[in-house]
Amino acid sequence: MTAVLACAANGFLLPPQLLYKGKTGLCHPVFKFPGDWDVWHSENHWSNEATMCRYIDNVIRPYLETTRRRLGLPDDHPAIVILDVFRAHRCDSVLNKLRDIGARPVFVPASCTGELQPMDLTVNARFKQYMTECFTDWYATEICGEVGIDEHNTVVDLKLSRLKPLHANWLVKSIDRLQQDKELLRSGFEQAGITSAMT
Repeated sequence: MTAVLACAANGFLLPPQLLYKGKTGLCHPVFKFPGDWDVWHSENHWSNEATMCRYIDNVIRPYLETTRRRLGLPDDHPAIVILDVFRAHRCDSVLNKLRDIGARPVFVPASCTGELQPMDLTVNARFKQYMTECFTDWYATEICGEVGIDEHNTVVDLKLSRLKPLHANWLVKSIDRLQQDKELLRSGFEQAGITSAMT
């Protein structure tokens, strides 16, 4: 599963895009995600040209429209979208969609995401930490529940059919925790030097 995360320089975390491995919606977990999340799939669960176009339509466009309306800005007021140089971010269909919604792509140079990509500087690592904590807590509880039954043959059911809905719940919890930490969400822009360049 791939989670595509984005936030604005003001600390607003946009709804994520979740990509599951499969060809139809049957590969998605049986779970009710928040309505503004973009839950989809690709053959290998990686982001690609089609899923990136979908992300622009379902996440970036609604965010820009809502923000422009809230701030009283014209519909074509320019926005900046910071992307790495991943091929799916640079294809014509993606660039055209960004242009159509008044978003100008700014590409982080190759091998510089660790210094210049706000999400990589703060948010992505914290998200992975939260997900790891969820799994560790669950696994420890499962092990504790098995202790005493047969301490030499403790088995935890790790079937995908069991883990997918649990994992979906951990995703919601982790995103909720991120949304609460506006300082963390803003700090990536500060560390990359973007905040000071905007003032």
